[in-house]
Amino acid sequence: MKTRLLAAVLALAGLLAAVAATLPAARAEGDGAKTLLYGRGADSANLDPHDIDDGESVKVCNQIYEGLVTYAEDGPAIVPCLATAWKVDAQGTRWEFSLRPGVRFHDGTPCDAAAVAFNFARILDEKHPHRYDAKFPYGSMYTGIAECVAADAATVVFQLKTPSAVFLANLAMFSAYIVSPTALASAGEDFPFHPVGTGPFKFERWDRDEKIVLAANADWWGGKPKLDRVVFRKIAENSVRFQLLRDGQLHIMDGINLADLETLASDPKLSLLSVPGMNFAYLAMNTTREPFNDPLVRKAVAHAVDRDKIRKLALRGVGTFGPNPLPPTVWGYAKEVADYEYNPSMARDYLKQAGKESGLKLKLWAMPNPRPYMPEPKKVAQILQADLKEVGIEVTIHSPEWQAYLDALRHGEHELAIMGWITDNGDPDNFLYPLLDPDNAVLGSALNISFYNNPEVHKLILQAQGQLDAEKRLALYQRAQQILREDTPILPLAYLPEFAATAKSVKGYKPHPIGLVRLAGVTLE
Repeated sequence: MKTRLLAAVLALAGLLAAVAATLPAARAEGDGAKTLLYGRGADSANLDPHDIDDGESVKVCNQIYEGLVTYAEDGPAIVPCLATAWKVDAQGTRWEFSLRPGVRFHDGTPCDAAAVAFNFARILDEKHPHRYDAKFPYGSMYTGIAECVAADAATVVFQLKTPSAVFLANLAMFSAYIVSPTALASAGEDFPFHPVGTGPFKFERWDRDEKIVLAANADWWGGKPKLDRVVFRKIAENSVRFQLLRDGQLHIMDGINLADLETLASDPKLSLLSVPGMNFAYLAMNTTREPFNDPLVRKAVAHAVDRDKIRKLALRGVGTFGPNPLPPTVWGYAKEVADYEYNPSMARDYLKQAGKESGLKLKLWAMPNPRPYMPEPKKVAQILQADLKEVGIEVTIHSPEWQAYLDALRHGEHELAIMGWITDNGDPDNFLYPLLDPDNAVLGSALNISFYNNPEVHKLILQAQGQLDAEKRLALYQRAQQILREDTPILPLAYLPEFAATAKSVKGYKPHPIGLVRLAGVTLE
């Protein structure tokens, strides 16, 4: 035991030394100016906001780009951004936006109505000359737009095919951020690695798998940021990031080990920040592959898993769990839906009904790095492995590198996979439509990684999107959640708060319920 403990301590010390050795260079990025060091668990995939679906890319894009509208500081309410005002006609299909005057992209190009119309043409048209990747994961969120035109230099008009209750919320998402048409034309396929927006920070440098460096945009319409530079550093291990934060070599970190919360809260040099989260972790069962094309097997898994054990052992008693694919913090959560009872006997009975009583051997895909909705994925995977073995399902745990993991799940290579979701806009549609609708189950770009396809649920989701009466819309979501409980394409594992940790020298930073990282108003004392 002592030998193993000593080996673990030495290994951690080695990791700390290796990472710390690279940090003086990061401090020097600012040449004595105010440079904020942000520690995170993985690198970004790319920095084209129309072509991303991973949170690490979004964190950086939030600093570089902006949309017509955005979210309030404390929640998902919609507030002005590049547009200062908007109005909609009586039919709910014609939306007119007045643009903020004088805004320019980082390359000096005016951010006018023509630039906005160009962006939405790119999002909507798969054959657009400056669309360098066909998938655009969130493109389905905008297919209800018939056209986007520049009425004049300062006015953008959207014509929708039908009224939409989610149009404005979707417009605030990162997938509708406005990029520089000039930069797109100039950089071509390299644009994701040379991003140009209108936001408070400009892209400066990207050392792959190490760091992304951003510089303050002195000409930002919101006023020059209080920081001179931001460095997003990839540091895979939560424990290493935490120790570097304690040692003063990081200013902000996410992906906190829940076991470190008490230590963090008691450290006079650090601040522990939290807000109720709009996220959830889940176990996806690929409904297009055996044995999970049989709902009886999916129900067996749901009743075999002890989620209270996951909450106590892997989540340190933090968070809650329930039956629905959206958290209780999001309106529309169906309280009357019965939760899945932990009952191994019932699980074995379902397997017997499915003709699988002789046992199954499967691969469980588990993310290799922590996420806000899943701080310790390896521990959760081990608990799932033990619980499933008890009912005759043997699983081996598979954890490839993060980008390879995401790519494999999008292509449906998995049988079972741990995944999660942080809302992009705080609306129930943003959980049900991307995660459980067939529109988002396209191989290669799937967000619906259970590849679930129930025509009735699809109809309910689309009806809710177009239903402007809130009570009627709520009823549609309640019915959809009842059907999902019966079909069990996923098993919700946990709903967690949003946590962040900062040095006491960091002022003006706070986590956001929908996971936004905003650094424009942050300063260092």
